[in-house]
Amino acid sequence: MIVCQTCGEHNAPNAEFCGNCGDFLKWTGARVQTGAVRPDDAPQPQPQPHHRPQQTMRRQARPGDLICGQCGSGNVPTRKFCGVCGQSLHDAVTRKQPWWKRWVPRRGPTYKKHGSRPRRVKRTTKVRQGIGKAFRWALAVVVLLFGGLYGFSPPFRSNVNTQVVQAKDAVVDLFVEDWVPVRQSSLTASQERPDHPAALAMDNDYGTYWAAPDAKTAALTIQFDHATDLRRMIVYNGNPKKYLGTARPQRLTLVFDTGKTFDIPLTDSAEQQHHDIKNGDGVKQVQVLIAGVYPSSESTDVVISEIELFQKQVK
Repeated sequence: MIVCQTCGEHNAPNAEFCGNCGDFLKWTGARVQTGAVRPDDAPQPQPQPHHRPQQTMRRQARPGDLICGQCGSGNVPTRKFCGVCGQSLHDAVTRKQPWWKRWVPRRGPTYKKHGSRPRRVKRTTKVRQGIGKAFRWALAVVVLLFGGLYGFSPPFRSNVNTQVVQAKDAVVDLFVEDWVPVRQSSLTASQERPDHPAALAMDNDYGTYWAAPDAKTAALTIQFDHATDLRRMIVYNGNPKKYLGTARPQRLTLVFDTGKTFDIPLTDSAEQQHHDIKNGDGVKQVQVLIAGVYPSSESTDVVISEIELFQKQVK
């Protein structure tokens, strides 16, 4: 071994730097013979006593070792400097044990640190430890059996894949909703311009529009041939060809035949506007009332280019 003359640390014969103080052993180290000494050999210099003698060995990195950030060598946790390059191990990273080994129950006795006093273990603690160990073993066996069946049994693998796809679709349905349009059976208006009747408000043509001369009493009545759960509305506001030439709805009030209502605020924009609908379950008729307008200096007609209604897709 090589004894550091600076601090007295015992180092491996092939170490280049002291594991305690980091000095270069080519300059400060003294090689000491280990084992039996022949009588005719010259006396070797005796190393000074050290409070923590240890043998610093060069080895491959193991779980728990300090990995040198400069050369990547593994060092025992008690070292302060790398035994290969002398780099400080103050910021060294500890090599972790593989995840699958952490799940495998430990075998053999557990060794305590020197000077520690064993504590009295309660009976309940022993029971919990036994249950935890049994659970880990059972989990390991289940994982192995599942992997074997999945790898070597095509029917089992196909069934598992089907169940996984179904579970994924169920989770996606909770967060992603598919919408289908609701078609009206009839559409009427309380008032309308002859050249811009109510039917143009739901004709799937964004270039046409419904116009009413008096916004205070303007309303659309939409009928369905079956009970419908309304969930969403898309509105195109105003005249698409001359947007500021007419008044535009500022707020719509939906009055359902179930006695419930819902207000939808609109922005003063010709762009598509999406709005969720509440209280629209099980309705066969809905009235769309114009509760406020954005005025125009050119005309008092209130205009809606297009209304689209949607319900949630039923699978």
